[in-house]
Amino acid sequence: MTIDGTHIRYLGAALRGLEVQRQAYEHNIANVETPGFKARRVSFEDSLRAAIDRQDLRGFSPTTSLSTEPTRIDGSNVDLADEVTALELNALQQSLVTEALNGWFTRTRTAIGS
Repeated sequence: MTIDGTHIRYLGAALRGLEVQRQAYEHNIANVETPGFKARRVSFEDSLRAAIDRQDLRGFSPTTSLSTEPTRIDGSNVDLADEVTALELNALQQSLVTEALNGWFTRTRTAIGS
């Protein structure tokens, strides 16, 4: 599969979704000891998949909701281990998308320079 301009837009959208998701995980971790705090959850995969299927990124938007996970005695539902694991997975996903973009730009520069 070759990556063209359309793929670049989709990869860019994925990076935007992953960035919003990363910010939510960091916000959750920062508030792990805040009584009554509800963890934020970001979903963008279904919206991105739908945008790819219709070949149009209009309407693509990461959505943020509050977690419905059970709460602790203090009313917070942030699980530090889960948030750190999710943040690490997010970092790996961002790295993979960035590598795909870098590879495309490297091949493009090579083609132009040839």
